[in-house]
Amino acid sequence: MKISNLSIFTISNSILQFAGGLIGPFYIVYVQKIGGGSIENLGIAFGILGIFSALTAYFAGKYSDKLGRKPLLILTGYLSAILFLLYLLVKTSLQLFVLQAVVGIVGSIFRVVSNVLLADITHHKIRGMQIGLYNLIVGGFTSLALIAGGFLIGKIGFVVVFYIFAALTIIATTMLFLIKETVRK
Repeated sequence: MKISNLSIFTISNSILQFAGGLIGPFYIVYVQKIGGGSIENLGIAFGILGIFSALTAYFAGKYSDKLGRKPLLILTGYLSAILFLLYLLVKTSLQLFVLQAVVGIVGSIFRVVSNVLLADITHHKIRGMQIGLYNLIVGGFTSLALIAGGFLIGKIGFVVVFYIFAALTIIATTMLFLIKETVRK
């Protein structure tokens, strides 16, 4: 039985969004804690993430046209797993700010290229329906994970949840090897 690119991508991103949902809004609490507990540092940390994310978006799309979607998604997927584990090592605000910048860059590349790949692998006549169904499935997994994340962090703490995030991200990223890239240079 042949499984479609869209099905593989939907399953992969559902796992990835489930992983992200486990950390979800609790990530903000964690970042504030490692940023010294200051609301100012929290604002700076997320401002840095946003700035680097925004500055990267155009180039992510441009280079995905040249290099292909799949290699960039695989690279940034594995990097995301590693980067989130680095939060466990952060001790100073400066380290947090640098990590937030790198996470902003990697996250932006992943998000932009994911959106482009989603458009590539949907059929133009039913693209709206396919993207709507994709968002229904992925959004459902994210919502379930937000609920689970609150319980998990409350029972086992942040550290284990960051490891679960990394493991699920690696699984989801590895699934992307099954996608056949249809749009190239």
